[in-house]
Amino acid sequence: MSLTLALKAVITAAFGAIVIGAFLPWSELDAFKKTGIDFNGIPTLVLAIAGIAGTVLGRRPRAVLISASSALLCLLLGVIDYADISSGSADVGDGLYLTLAGAIIATAAAGGLTFKILRKA
Repeated sequence: MSLTLALKAVITAAFGAIVIGAFLPWSELDAFKKTGIDFNGIPTLVLAIAGIAGTVLGRRPRAVLISASSALLCLLLGVIDYADISSGSADVGDGLYLTLAGAIIATAAAGGLTFKILRKA
């Protein structure tokens, strides 16, 4: 398996985690739970789908840059929501942790793939 194919698999799996995380709880307070869709889950969901498309369909640097940008924006939205939720009385839910983990991995792997492809060009 080539490094490029391995990075694409990691990026796709990480974006998949972001998609799943959007539907899981991001905030929990006693018996009340709010999913990612109630916060910034919809933008992260759309960005993750765009990132998957850019990763799977793209061979050009522009498509890989879409994946890297999508990953970075998902990470930014996740950090903003994490700071917002953790500053209040609610607990951070598993969905937000999954989204953050997926965004960190996708950002690192997409950055590596971008560097590798741009170095060839």
